[in-house]
Amino acid sequence: MELGEIRHMTNLLINGNDANQISNKKIYNLKAERLVREANDNFIFYKDYEMAMQQAEEVLKIDPANIKALILKGNIFFCLDEINYALECYEKALQADLFSAEAHSLKANILDINGNTEEALDSCEKAFTNLRKRDGELLTALYDQKISILIKLKKYNEANETLKESFKILGKEDSAYIASCYRNVIQNLHKEQKRKKTIAIKRLKIVHCP
Repeated sequence: MELGEIRHMTNLLINGNDANQISNKKIYNLKAERLVREANDNFIFYKDYEMAMQQAEEVLKIDPANIKALILKGNIFFCLDEINYALECYEKALQADLFSAEAHSLKANILDINGNTEEALDSCEKAFTNLRKRDGELLTALYDQKISILIKLKKYNEANETLKESFKILGKEDSAYIASCYRNVIQNLHKEQKRKKTIAIKRLKIVHCP
């Protein structure tokens, strides 16, 4: 066999192997996507957490960095009150995709529950920073989350500014919902904060009077 023929045969074998690998990868990805959809249906519509978890685990055997399966596992753990396991899943999701707004928001939720409010705010801000067009449905929940965290941190001015921003960004129905949840709360807490500050200043002056 001539040298040119040998090279031609070698190229055919290499290209054939590459084509097979690409084909197998597509099959695996399609299987993973189908399983994730089924798992989400079992989780959301049928509340079959056990089956949903099994399917998520099967996806991760095929694709260990599948962010949808990792987030789903976290959500299942959260519903089962296993919030530390849920946090682990969200952190693994962020290792797979550091720019996942959903994973950042879900992580913020756990941090907030655990009392790590400053860290929760940081994760929430990262969620806003990494929002993509496809994440539009997440926006209302993010404004809800951020305002709630700011109120807990007694950052009432920032909470009010975030509320105003939501009016400009969200649709009429969603902005009305956010306003109904927080507008009066922010105003009342801000007034109370100012009242306490005024009393504290008066007391300070009395103490330091000659």
